Amino acid sequence: MEMRKCERGHYYDVSIHSECPYCNNEGNVGVTMAFGNTGSSGNNGVTMPVMPNSSSENNVTRPLFEAVQKSSGDDEGRTVALIQTDMGIDPVVGWLVCVSGKEKGRDYRIHTDNNYVGRSEKMDICIRGDETISRENQAIITYDATDKNYYFSPGDGRSIVRVNDKAIFQTVELKAYDKLVIGKTELVFMPLCGEKFEWEKE
Repeated sequence: MEMRKCERGHYYDVSIHSECPYCNNEGNVGVTMAFGNTGSSGNNGVTMPVMPNSSSENNVTRPLFEAVQKSSGDDEGRTVALIQTDMGIDPVVGWLVCVSGKEKGRDYRIHTDNNYVGRSEKMDICIRGDETISRENQAIITYDATDKNYYFSPGDGRSIVRVNDKAIFQTVELKAYDKLVIGKTELVFMPLCGEKFEWEKE
């Protein structure tokens, strides 16, 4: 099961729905769903408490996808960056700005260490709508806080990635205003951290 969050905040299973079923069928939002499968059990189709506890909400049925949203946090299972352990947050160190493609005008935050690029919501940088970009690990953008440099590397995707119109097959260093092409999406790189600015560790 792969969960995705739509623009209005609904979670849905992309292996079942190609787009948000709540937005397309708003009359059924909040309806409880059967937890049982379609087997021969006598309890088939019976709704159950999602998370019974000792609170006043004990034994209250909730929508299935609301339960998934509450029980599977976005950061669950993710590795924490070193700077995040020092500052308590994972601060932005730069941006990619889409200047051509399905998400023209959108910006994507870059954080310290490796940022994986793809169409999947699991990616650090999720570029939606471009089917020529692999779901996972099409490319990697890295900020090395030790040497204060940015790097761009090809990932496992089928499409060739480019920097300043040159095909990239190994890691290259990025500079301000470099143009990146990933699939049919064109982006401009904008650094924040470097020689003139660096987040101070507290």
